[in-house]
Amino acid sequence: MRADRTAAAPVLQHVRYLIAQRPHLPVAAIARHAGVASSTLKSLLCDARHGPGEERTVSPAIARRLLSLQLADLPCRERGYGGRSTDAAPAMRHVRALLAAHPALSQAAIARAAGMSPSTLAAAVHDVAAGTPRRIQQAAAQQLLALDPAPLLAAAAAAVRRRDTMELQPVIDHLHALQLRYDRTSRAFIARTAGVNPSTLASALLDHSRNPRRGIHTAVARPILALDELPPPACPRRTQVTDTGLLRRLHALCAAGWTLEDIGAAGNISAKTLTAFATTHHPRSTPALRGAVLAAWEELAHRPGPSTAARRRAQAKGWAPPLAWDNETIDDPTVSPSGIRNPSHQPPWNPDLLHHELGFLTRLGLSKAQALKRLGLGTQRAHRILTHSALAA
Repeated sequence: MRADRTAAAPVLQHVRYLIAQRPHLPVAAIARHAGVASSTLKSLLCDARHGPGEERTVSPAIARRLLSLQLADLPCRERGYGGRSTDAAPAMRHVRALLAAHPALSQAAIARAAGMSPSTLAAAVHDVAAGTPRRIQQAAAQQLLALDPAPLLAAAAAAVRRRDTMELQPVIDHLHALQLRYDRTSRAFIARTAGVNPSTLASALLDHSRNPRRGIHTAVARPILALDELPPPACPRRTQVTDTGLLRRLHALCAAGWTLEDIGAAGNISAKTLTAFATTHHPRSTPALRGAVLAAWEELAHRPGPSTAARRRAQAKGWAPPLAWDNETIDDPTVSPSGIRNPSHQPPWNPDLLHHELGFLTRLGLSKAQALKRLGLGTQRAHRILTHSALAA
């Protein structure tokens, strides 16, 4: 055996004991908590399964790390994530105080100094700030609370930007441009669409706000800069859409027989949010609500809803159904509902108008009987109107 190696048998025995006590924990998690590459530990276990042969050895450093790993250091459901965990709030408040006192100090540098990943620290800081209970490893909390910022500040001052980083401002500008073009989009949604960890992006943006000289890793920046289009539920922003038009769309969908729960499900928003918007004296929409109402309108406006109660309530309030509006007029506060589509005012039917309405609804997939029901006409009355056309001819 080489002098710089040690026998692997005691190490393997200890690791097998840990695996037996935490059978649902991946081997990679055990390696991570010991500070050992998962491939190294997996290789040790794999070679041991192949039976006797040349005695396997490991470096003394790896042996010490694995042998010092105790069962209590590993995660378990009873204590939450992090094995020997503790409430994260005191450490996160200390981190926020350090960042406020030292703008040149980055959150990522603090995380690395405490043996944490930047995304883990960013998530913990966010949860504590939001009042969400959060636990972290006790060792990490102790290191954060005892952290001396002086060496980190000295390293930041002497650091030269790495070759694999770039300016963050173009990424910020691109994020802003996407949010202007699309409703229902956030920086976290854009990051996930680009395949980037949202916490990593949030940490980079926070560091940049404190120190504009901070860059961003190209592996994070390039996928975001490459995004030109966003998938649903993001939808292109329509600058001509008004709050009046959104309220009219909600009323029209109710008049067609859709409940607010149906509309919320189609737009992926809560009925409570729609109710608050619809009942406010001077409603003001958010990008999320605007996108939700527009998405529901596209899906439901050309189909009759199942709720008779919603239809009756809308009729009692004089709300115009979807066919009362055109795309060019629904957002104009000065325009009133048009034609026979306004339930509070039914104009006289004529053959040309009925032919037009029937053609429009049947092209949407409704049968003639469904179209007549949608128009509030019986079969005999429709026949008389159309027959009058033939007689007049």
